[in-house]
Amino acid sequence: MKKRFLSFAAGALTALLISATTVTALAASGAIRIEVSPISVLVDGEVFQPKDAKGNDVIVFTYNGTTYAPLRALAEAYGLEVGYDGERNIATVNSRPTQTQAPITDTGYAGFEKQWTVKEKPVTNYGNEKIFTVTYSGDLSRSEFKAWWKSYDLSTIKEYAERMMAEVQSEVPGYIVTAYFSYGQYNLGSVHADDLTTGSNFDAASVWIK
Repeated sequence: MKKRFLSFAAGALTALLISATTVTALAASGAIRIEVSPISVLVDGEVFQPKDAKGNDVIVFTYNGTTYAPLRALAEAYGLEVGYDGERNIATVNSRPTQTQAPITDTGYAGFEKQWTVKEKPVTNYGNEKIFTVTYSGDLSRSEFKAWWKSYDLSTIKEYAERMMAEVQSEVPGYIVTAYFSYGQYNLGSVHADDLTTGSNFDAASVWIK
């Protein structure tokens, strides 16, 4: 496991893009203040934007020749599981357990809809628009999710996703609902719904689901 983790970390670091911007970062303890250079990271050729447990963006930066990135976000981008042993103060990174059953396939709208968690973003009312996030909350690894997604026709995905958001919009009549679908850090596409129509665009999914 150690060799595998070092391998994926090295692979990610070879794709670092250094930014010219310099920011000030404060250590979690509040004890030190350092000047760091934020950078962008490509994972499998895609821009990687790590987030903390609350969904806030976290910077990746270099300091004294070493690159610092949030362990959980980077590991999960590679389909690994991160844990923490509070008693021993140890972080763990492991392969996901082998699935004992085949990835789910098309079980109709109900089967599709239950795989997602829909949340309205706070303070996002722009006039008559409300913004929602729709995050995959099932237990499929990234490779299994890709296979599951590809088991659908794109027209079916759009039908189900638009139906989901039409139901959400019906609870806030008079508003336009814009919803962004994602799997972890990966954008899948968006759906727009108002009192009369719905529409969707999932071109973003085709960038990394091949």
